[in-house]
Amino acid sequence: MGCMLLLILADKFNKMKKYFWITFLISGFVSAQETDTLAYDTVEIEPPVHYLGLYINGGLSFEASTPRNNFFSILGVGAQYDRWSLDFKRFDFQGTIQSFVVFPNTFELKYRYAGINLAYQLYNQDNLDLFVGISYNKGDMVWRNLEDGQDFLRDEFNLIKMGLRGEFAKFRYVKPHISIGYQKMSNLNISRLEENNFSGLFVAAGIRMGYFNQ
Repeated sequence: MGCMLLLILADKFNKMKKYFWITFLISGFVSAQETDTLAYDTVEIEPPVHYLGLYINGGLSFEASTPRNNFFSILGVGAQYDRWSLDFKRFDFQGTIQSFVVFPNTFELKYRYAGINLAYQLYNQDNLDLFVGISYNKGDMVWRNLEDGQDFLRDEFNLIKMGLRGEFAKFRYVKPHISIGYQKMSNLNISRLEENNFSGLFVAAGIRMGYFNQ
């Protein structure tokens, strides 16, 4: 009778051993999966080593030196790598300046300029970025006859701009910004206008939209 009881207990123990190993293997597999998932998630949320941005840039500039109605539309493209950004921008005069260049005909001033802007990020904290930048631009200016729409006088010029840009960086793919600085025009030779008429303070507002990896 005692032997029979021992055999029954041994058989039960063997069956329990099977269940124990199956449970142990399943638990180990689940634990390994959780570890892999945690490691994968950790890798995914780590920020990239280098900051990279590719974007379009649009806005409006107010040039305090330009005579009357001195607003410009801004359109450009650019890239940022870590703290450095490089932009190509075009500025188109949106105002109206008229004059009697040759009396009695009335002429209207039209001009635009475009160039490369290099900027460096000085400050980055609390969703605010601060950049200092300099740009070199080439432009074209013309007095156009209002009677027949023909170009009367035309000249090219150079324009250097230096300033600070504050950027609201809370949103990843959309970055509004405000700039303030000084610009200096040179090599302009056109009737009734001087370089000093277009050299002075500027204020601009705009937005960068594109891909930013952080």
